Amino acid sequence: MSTVTRRASRRDAGQATIEYVGLIPLVLLFMVMALQVMAVAYAAHGASQAARDGARAYSLDQSPEGAVRASLPGSVRLVSVSTFGPHHGVQVTVEAKTIWPIGDGRITREVVMP
Repeated sequence: MSTVTRRASRRDAGQATIEYVGLIPLVLLFMVMALQVMAVAYAAHGASQAARDGARAYSLDQSPEGAVRASLPGSVRLVSVSTFGPHHGVQVTVEAKTIWPIGDGRITREVVMP
């Protein structure tokens, strides 16, 4: 291998390293955004299930708030539970854990149980 070829090879390897180092912040940002979307989706699913369980309990003349609290996953914080209407409606508001503080992270779900 000639001296010129060796120098060009080292220079190319250095450029590739710099390009990879430049990509690291973008990959980390993407991972944080993906985790945020998953956390909100998890909280939304938990709120939906808790609202269904609360409406079911309310239709059976039991405590809707107790049913909602029992149904929520541990990492989702309950903000409020309210009942409405003659058809056993329950509204549940929860707060998702947020990694990136965008919005307030609150999710509201309503369910009416006949």
